[in-house]
Amino acid sequence: MFLAGSGITLGCSSNSDIAGAEVAAPAGVESKGSEATSGTYQAGIDQPFNFNWGGNRLWVRWKSQGDCANGIKVTTDGKSSEVPVNPEWSSLVLSDSVREVTVDPSGCVLDVDHLSDTTRPFIGMQITDTSSAPAIAPKSISTTPTAVWLTDADTAPGAVESALSEAERNDSVPVFVLYLRPQRDCGGFSSNSDSSSSSSSNESAAYLGAVQDLATRLGDTPAIVVAEPDASSQDCGDPALIASAVQALKVNPSTYVYVDGGHPGWKSVSDQASRLRAAGVEQADGFALNVSNFVHLNEVQIYGDDLSNVLGKDYVVDISRSGGTVPAGEWCNPTGARIGTEPTFDTPSINMVAELWVKQPGESDGECNGGPSAGTWWQEGAEELASNQN
Repeated sequence: MFLAGSGITLGCSSNSDIAGAEVAAPAGVESKGSEATSGTYQAGIDQPFNFNWGGNRLWVRWKSQGDCANGIKVTTDGKSSEVPVNPEWSSLVLSDSVREVTVDPSGCVLDVDHLSDTTRPFIGMQITDTSSAPAIAPKSISTTPTAVWLTDADTAPGAVESALSEAERNDSVPVFVLYLRPQRDCGGFSSNSDSSSSSSSNESAAYLGAVQDLATRLGDTPAIVVAEPDASSQDCGDPALIASAVQALKVNPSTYVYVDGGHPGWKSVSDQASRLRAAGVEQADGFALNVSNFVHLNEVQIYGDDLSNVLGKDYVVDISRSGGTVPAGEWCNPTGARIGTEPTFDTPSINMVAELWVKQPGESDGECNGGPSAGTWWQEGAEELASNQN
């Protein structure tokens, strides 16, 4: 996939004197670069150019260098329109039905960044509607696609099969949360054990057996798996066990695994990077941030991009309850929390694969601030989250 201008491919070393030739992304710009992936960052484009790509969908973002009062002219399959552009990044997704796109900067100077679906396989797709909210839930919660949590090895197979069937019917992407590790939550509200000590060999074997069953059921169906919330940031359990789970899941190239990496208020970037390496992030597709937490997306993005630069991995973010203002350090049914924006694969950072609803809004974080046990539906809490959302 490349950008072409006047019949010449931009970004080739033989054409390095052409306006818009590929350059290293400047400081503060997130870019994969064509050497690492099929994406490129190109700066200073002031001549008309075409989009050409080998995948089914194209994700592209652009911004102007300085003022671009009149916008740019975008022609898609022969139909032209004026598109506003400013010094802030804006993005769009082109589907496989689009065959020819020409962009005329119209006097503007553009910076352009783009990736094809060979690198971001879910761009332009929908997330499978698998919300677990009951019928009494506020509509803004019950109608929003949310991840399927696998918290019990006995019930997980049925939950997986149901979600896969829904995904097939709607040609969408299911999102699963693997939350089965022994000693999860270190004896906290979501614990599945009476002890926070290291797991026994039998427990580890049973866990890996459940993970293998999940891998078998997923097969070659495209799916996202968020692996073990909090595990890498907590100080109990064996990170090597998580790494083994990642390895088992990645037998399927179409299973995209993101190891949980906490949130910006928990560990430093360097500390969390070390923890993620121990938990197998190098074999995974990336890491997940803000799962079941309340941090605003812009703050998560700064932390996530820093982590991504250290690890060389992409990330996904849980935005399900990021729409309000929560006091720092509050994580258990806090006041001020609100639901976030709709989940999407069209993200503000080239390192961020998706904004997801991972935690089901309305399910309690635990027996705190008036809430019931962890994972239990809490109608009062759901209504509070859905009110006055930003």
